[in-house]
Amino acid sequence: MNLVTVKPKYQVTIPAKLRKGINLKEGDVMEAIQVQDRILLELKEVVDRQAIADKIDALLKKLPVSPEDEDRTEDEIMECVVADIKAFRREQRASKE
Repeated sequence: MNLVTVKPKYQVTIPAKLRKGINLKEGDVMEAIQVQDRILLELKEVVDRQAIADKIDALLKKLPVSPEDEDRTEDEIMECVVADIKAFRREQRASKE
């Protein structure tokens, strides 16, 4: 049994065996979720959106423009990309049902 004690500022120490079991490291971010009369801690990944956007931008600049996109504006291309993503997500949700 892994017992923890609630400290004065409502801090708890996660036992080493459990930390190692999920490869938890200092500075990791966890989400606390109330599940009935329990608290579930779920490890989360934090993404630097600007860094990802910069990487995507750099990759896109390396790609040649396809013939179908030559006469379209960036907004028109984005509309198509967003529509493709929405269609893909609908298919993914439908396959889970």
